[in-house]
Amino acid sequence: MVERDWTTRTPEPGATLEAEGITIRCHRQDAATLVSGDLAAAIKELAPSAQMLGLLELLPGAPFALRIARDRALLCTRDPLASEGWYNGFAASAADDLYLEFVVTGQRAPEVVASCMSEQPGSRSAATLFAGYGALVARLPNGVSVRIQAPEAAAAWAHLANVIKVL
Repeated sequence: MVERDWTTRTPEPGATLEAEGITIRCHRQDAATLVSGDLAAAIKELAPSAQMLGLLELLPGAPFALRIARDRALLCTRDPLASEGWYNGFAASAADDLYLEFVVTGQRAPEVVASCMSEQPGSRSAATLFAGYGALVARLPNGVSVRIQAPEAAAAWAHLANVIKVL
């Protein structure tokens, strides 16, 4: 059926967009767990050394948690957690396939970020609109990490391809 042939394909992990001074790479989100409820209890139980991060905060090495809302976060660890289900005050669900990570690097990375979102550093939530799609955005030492929900990744990737053409 022709109507099922999508013109914009979801980027595969390893896909790269490049322009002068800009590189955007797609990475798979491994070892991610969506936690809901009492976030402090969840972090203490599942990854005691994890830092809770807000918008554009610097990503440390794993483990870390990106706050989505007051009662929700994406916990990223080195290895997948075997803990899923309801606990005392929180729930945990595997989320390895929920997001794709776009890593934007290069001397012109700030221009890409400025064209895709209004910076709101200091927000306790890492969630924002990026290229018009819900995303979790954090800083890297040499760029920005953008986690886009997998169903929206194709459209966001196509948008980024157009943005770097005109910058």
